[in-house]
Amino acid sequence: MKKRTIIFSLAVTILSLTLGFIIWNEVITDQKVALRYEPVAFNTQAEPNINVEDIPDFFYSIGTRFAVIKKTDIDKARSINDFLPLKQTQKIENYKSVKVIILDDSKQTDLRETGNTATLNAAQIKLLQSTKHSTNILIRADYQEKNKDTNELQDGYSTPYLTIVPEKQAVYVNGMDALINYLKENSKEKTTIVQKDKLQPGKLYFTVNKKGNIVNAKITATSGYPSIDKMMIDLITKAPGQWESANNYKGEKVDQELVFSFGIIGC
Repeated sequence: MKKRTIIFSLAVTILSLTLGFIIWNEVITDQKVALRYEPVAFNTQAEPNINVEDIPDFFYSIGTRFAVIKKTDIDKARSINDFLPLKQTQKIENYKSVKVIILDDSKQTDLRETGNTATLNAAQIKLLQSTKHSTNILIRADYQEKNKDTNELQDGYSTPYLTIVPEKQAVYVNGMDALINYLKENSKEKTTIVQKDKLQPGKLYFTVNKKGNIVNAKITATSGYPSIDKMMIDLITKAPGQWESANNYKGEKVDQELVFSFGIIGC
């Protein structure tokens, strides 16, 4: 009986320690920081009905909307090869169509030009050169390539989504990890009570202007919680510390639009 009591007590102790932990994962890249926390559980005495499966990750990330390409490189682009990896283009036998499409966030607009060769035509080049910093674009290439097993031609496609950036991007002086931590700490009271089935990928666009100030903060996709959306706008616009503005290839200060993604990971 005594042995069973000891084993039971030990099991309860281990379970209590496990439920008390919160796992923190921090991913830091050159231009983008993502901080994710995963609450394993809360105190079961205080919240007896909480199901671990219902507690969502809450994602934080600040950076460009898509993969970056400098404005200077956009202006020099003359071929689809300027956008696709060499390993991929080497397998392509012929192009059926190549489209340059301007995006509104991730939505395709009517601003587009189409060609049918690897070489960009005059209209495509003109459209690319007309773009400004922070413009989002899609390069849609439909082609035929040889199947490595049968050696027969098969259809393929590639869709690089890109955001045009200045030569030197805007930088948060205190470090992006510090900014993410500030956002996390000041929003955790609300974010820890969200329901997993209601949480969505929130998107907040904001601009770092030439003076290093945050302007034009706006929600373009809700997290599913309007109060959290509103709070995130307030937090990003009132964040402590300074931003260094972006510079173009001439060294002139320019505006740059960035995206704060929060909630769950999504498009």
